[in-house]
Amino acid sequence: MREYKISKPWAIFIYITTPLLIALFCWMLIMPFIPAMRGDVNSNAYWILVPISLGMIALMVMGLLDTIKGKFVIDKDQIYSEGVFSKRELMLHEIKGFRVTDKYIFIESNNKEKKKIKVSIYFGNKDEIIEWLAEHYPNLDLVQANREHEEILKSKEFGSSAEERDLRLIKAHKTAKILNWTGGIIAVWTIFLAKPYELSIIASLVFPIVCLIIIKYYNGLIRVDERKGTAYPTILFAMMSGTGICVRALLDYNIFDYSNVWMPSIIITVLYMAVLLLGNKEFKFNKAKDYMSIIAISFFMFAYGYGSVISINCFYDKSQPEIFNPTVLSKRISSGKHTSYYLEVTPWGPQKEIDEVSVSRDLYSRLEPNDQLNIYFTKGKFDIPWFEVTE
Repeated sequence: MREYKISKPWAIFIYITTPLLIALFCWMLIMPFIPAMRGDVNSNAYWILVPISLGMIALMVMGLLDTIKGKFVIDKDQIYSEGVFSKRELMLHEIKGFRVTDKYIFIESNNKEKKKIKVSIYFGNKDEIIEWLAEHYPNLDLVQANREHEEILKSKEFGSSAEERDLRLIKAHKTAKILNWTGGIIAVWTIFLAKPYELSIIASLVFPIVCLIIIKYYNGLIRVDERKGTAYPTILFAMMSGTGICVRALLDYNIFDYSNVWMPSIIITVLYMAVLLLGNKEFKFNKAKDYMSIIAISFFMFAYGYGSVISINCFYDKSQPEIFNPTVLSKRISSGKHTSYYLEVTPWGPQKEIDEVSVSRDLYSRLEPNDQLNIYFTKGKFDIPWFEVTE
């Protein structure tokens, strides 16, 4: 019998950090009820802090107990995994095969009534587990990839002969690789450099359309979704390049009124997804994963649509701006994954109340309360009003 538990380095890490996190969330749980701290916590936040704290405490306790009790065992006639509240076992003759992902080893059963066993890759000697499985059972990802490869070579949709189909598949893999790298470069260029600016915007606008054309050209041989154990190349990362223009739009432009933003963004998303799914054999819609994939892709396409609408509306806006000169009342910095700089200013033009405007770090450092600034207000190419703040 061979027994495997979580590796010692990970166990030590969990034993140290989990009690600290439990203490933190216990503090968050009781903080709203401490008289001296009630003024520091918004009363509306009580209903958020309490359930979040309770949930995280329960999660941390379960994680700690699972680290102590969790194990995977290979016995002479069976395997089983044991956790805090569950135990799953399979007889050796019931094992269909295994799959390896970034976080787990999945051992599947040939008995539909039995659930698959999941083993964390953070278990000690995980390579030994994989080696044992590979000696006795097939890697189901390889089996699936080989089956799909055979289906491609037999399909007349991809060529008139097996040799022609194989060459087309090789070409599809090369094309997908080029597209994924190009999409990644465009996204990084647009988000972090954006010079020359117009060229980076045009590239971000055009490239997702190029990806769609290539998907249609290859007639199902190049696919969208990223799946392990498939013979089909994917360009999911290339299509995600459209998020670069969304980030750029969020960073570069102050939109005054979003009323005319949402409908064209939705229309772009719906049209793109309609063309993508028309005649698409990749998604069978018989599994929840297919629906989740479509939702995820639609999210990225909406980001692309939003960024496209905002960027074209603002960058190509040739209307004459109105200039307003509000006074700075206060300053604020918001820190997180991205640091943002805000100035609270007096009412100006169509803005009838005191409000904050987002500014660059340089402008933020140069302006102080009681200083005046310039706001250039324009109607936008698509009637989406926006403004630019200068000194």
